[in-house]
Amino acid sequence: MSVNTSTIKTIKRVLNPVVRLTPRLKPRLKPLHHIQEAHRARLGKWTANGSDPQFLCEFPVLELHTGWYLISVEIDCAGSFDVAKFYMDNGNGFNENEVISIPYRSSIIAKRFVKFSRKMHRMRFDPQSVAGEFEVKRLTITPVAFKFAESRILRKLTRWSASRLDETVSGTRNILKNIAANTETSYENVLLRHYGALFSAPVESHGYQDWIESVEKTRLPFAGDIDALSSEVCRPVISVIIPTCNTHPDLLLTTIESVRAQSYPHWEICLADDASDNAETLAMITQLAQDDIRLKVVTQAQRGGIALNTNAALGMASGDFCVFLDHDDLLAKHALYEVAKVISERPNVKLIYSDEDKINADGQRVEPHFKPDWNPDLLLAQNYICHLCAIRRDAIVQVGGCRPGYEGAQDHDLLLRVSKDIDLAEVFHIPQILYHWRIIENSTASCASAKGYSTDSGIAAVSDYLKTCGEDATVVVGKFPNTYRIRRNLPDPQPRVSIIIPTRDGLEILSQCVSSILALTEYTNYEIIVVDNGSVEIETHEYLAEISRRDNVRVLSYEKEFNYSAINNFAVAQATGSIITLLNNDIEVISPEWLCEMVAHALRPSIGCVGAKLLYKNHMVQHAGVILGIGGVAGHAHKYFDADSAGYFSRLHLTQNMSAVTAACLTVEKRIYEAAGGLNEDDLKVAFNDVDFCLRVQALGLRNLWTPYALLYHHESLSRGREDTHEKQVRFSSEALFMQKKWGKSLLSDPAYNRNLTRTREDFSLAA
Repeated sequence: MSVNTSTIKTIKRVLNPVVRLTPRLKPRLKPLHHIQEAHRARLGKWTANGSDPQFLCEFPVLELHTGWYLISVEIDCAGSFDVAKFYMDNGNGFNENEVISIPYRSSIIAKRFVKFSRKMHRMRFDPQSVAGEFEVKRLTITPVAFKFAESRILRKLTRWSASRLDETVSGTRNILKNIAANTETSYENVLLRHYGALFSAPVESHGYQDWIESVEKTRLPFAGDIDALSSEVCRPVISVIIPTCNTHPDLLLTTIESVRAQSYPHWEICLADDASDNAETLAMITQLAQDDIRLKVVTQAQRGGIALNTNAALGMASGDFCVFLDHDDLLAKHALYEVAKVISERPNVKLIYSDEDKINADGQRVEPHFKPDWNPDLLLAQNYICHLCAIRRDAIVQVGGCRPGYEGAQDHDLLLRVSKDIDLAEVFHIPQILYHWRIIENSTASCASAKGYSTDSGIAAVSDYLKTCGEDATVVVGKFPNTYRIRRNLPDPQPRVSIIIPTRDGLEILSQCVSSILALTEYTNYEIIVVDNGSVEIETHEYLAEISRRDNVRVLSYEKEFNYSAINNFAVAQATGSIITLLNNDIEVISPEWLCEMVAHALRPSIGCVGAKLLYKNHMVQHAGVILGIGGVAGHAHKYFDADSAGYFSRLHLTQNMSAVTAACLTVEKRIYEAAGGLNEDDLKVAFNDVDFCLRVQALGLRNLWTPYALLYHHESLSRGREDTHEKQVRFSSEALFMQKKWGKSLLSDPAYNRNLTRTREDFSLAA
């Protein structure tokens, strides 16, 4: 069976059309249902869609039974990239638990295999995520045999670098079958889960070449600015540190040439050779040093390892700052100019870092990493700074340079030790690609596991840092190579936690929420405060009376109109715990350690609000921290990603600082809650009160934090419903306007994000 659309054309407007496609029925003996060219789409009435503008095409599906299908779509859109979504109605209406996303490039056919587990009533097709002009050139849904789908999926999983399980198709199949057996899950479902994670990758990562042409090249510095800085009397001198050992002459030469080609001329290369026995390499190094007095060379008599060799290079440095360059990588042409510019403009700066990408075997730039600004908790979980990194030379000398015994993570160890003695104002992030990793065999750029020993060294480096800071914690390996989890120990006795749950009827979801807390939560010293906001159902009152008989459950009555902020402020005032956890009644606990994890972070002196990883029931991400500016005010990071996918450079599985987290599950000390003034019950009764609160907590000098190790389901909108009435939309708009007026430009410069990433979607794709 194949469903084909006619050409659809729509024009951007403030309001959005609902487009219905009516199929032409064929005789029963020919189960092919086409939407013929003659049966063009009819525009229905114009309707507003709140803060989520989309063009919706809704049509009945008559022959899509259970089985495997291949969806192919070709859309010509105003932007270069977008995401098409297919919502399935299996009898319960359209919802986010039944959605298939297909990232696509404009005018390029995109395909995805799907499995329908039951017959559908209707399908909704959202051709793009934002209002704009588009044309659907092709849409087919074709039944396929499982063996055909399996072979194509396994091939993609095998060759796709972000999810490669094994080097062979048969090996990938065996791994997935073992996962299915160990988790008592069907092989088909495991196959689908891993395959589906590929479609959560940032859409525009495939358009990086377009971004380089249309964005990066427009931001290059002017020759006059470079000349002006280069001629300053107090111009900074930068020492480029290159440790090397038996590097292939061609690779090392191009690395050195990337420095010699710098637009900023005031630099020196400090190259230390770790007892190489490659005569060709040694001869080349000697010749280069003779040709350019800015190239300093020292050769070790005996091999001592990367840490000692780096120190040997550092020992020759005379510059104000040291930039670290691996012996087979490249600097962007203006890298040292951008560093020197920051040094000149910020005399107190001690640590500077930039964004980076990779260069594949074909010489093409790929995999751009657009990093957040200074993020101390992310740095503990992963060396996200890595390259390009420039550190004031006297700060390196003060900590003793690199330490032997931490090889493979010696740069991470150095960063942690230097960062211990610097302030936020002394760190600067340059949001530009200034460093290119070359992807070669056995390099970390080609595969993080290529240097497996680096993980052990990284654990040792992070553990040592925490010990020197006096933290009672244990470091363990993270989900992905060179990532780490810190398990912080709770004090004894445990501080009391007040879990506040506003509700109005909704007995099914409320009882699920409360029972999951009571049954699964490992943390023991807590009370549950259910705030009843005018429930009218007899069953609800009976349930509230029943649970209130428990020693650690209280029910408060709040009879005024619904005001989420006021309800929580009312409950916090009566809470007995020194720790507050705000929790929606449509939350379901699924990880026993959730509250231990959140409280352990909330008790840290530098931390304010702590947020959790919230999932839809279908295991897709609902919340992984809040990104400011998305959609005009804020959006959820990694929304609709598969929970097991890595996310943007593994961030979906790393503890990190975020500007804000959702109050659907938020933990904070009561004293901080009160010091920040609680939730804004006058201007933000329903929406954005959590974002506003987190920003006020941040203004107190505290860091907000999101952890992936507090895992819960969020059955979103089951309690309050969607913004689908005129009254709700007016209220939502006024609250959004309040946020924009109050926080202004800060909504457009989230330090946990990057200016080069989109603010129209929640998938970390590139900004146009």
